[in-house]
Amino acid sequence: MSREFIERNTKVAIVITEKMKKGRNDLKKAIEKIIQLDERRELTIPFLKTTFEKLSESNEELLKEISRYDNTYVVYEAEMTVKEKAIWEEFFSIKKLYDKDFSEFASFKEKYKYFEPKNSEELKKQARLLLKKKGYIVDSPFEGDFERWIGVYARPKDKPTYLDPTDGEEAGLQELYSVDGFKQDFAEWFEFEVVEGKLKEDIL
Repeated sequence: MSREFIERNTKVAIVITEKMKKGRNDLKKAIEKIIQLDERRELTIPFLKTTFEKLSESNEELLKEISRYDNTYVVYEAEMTVKEKAIWEEFFSIKKLYDKDFSEFASFKEKYKYFEPKNSEELKKQARLLLKKKGYIVDSPFEGDFERWIGVYARPKDKPTYLDPTDGEEAGLQELYSVDGFKQDFAEWFEFEVVEGKLKEDIL
């Protein structure tokens, strides 16, 4: 029974080893592509999101496979042939490299956590102008992918921010509009559609 088990799991180990090799190659290509697009100022948030999600999902699936079989060597090493041992040694050698590569990829991914594309400042400027026409001022960081949409919280210009005041005037306004000692939140959510690099004037 153990002989059949060893042979079957060793065949699986060969397949998983190839998957890890492919996974390492995919990580390398993805990082190179992201850096290339970033340097050319062509990188977008949707591309980053799709790439990171795809690689993370592949990693999770691969780790599940590895965890189901990686104890085979520890339990049955004494019963393995020289060839089988060599296969498992390569398996663990590649796994060590794969783990290192994915750890480095996770650090690389973190660098792009707050990435904004090249046109982000222009879109923010357009949003501020559209909100100003309606009598509002921006009251939070912008959100969105800057390719299809952006959104932000904004408040009427004559109302105080709910955030910590930056000067005496804001502090005075907060106190003026406070209710029973509690400051009020006047901010509303505004969302804009991005079409061909510009905001549509109609607020979503």
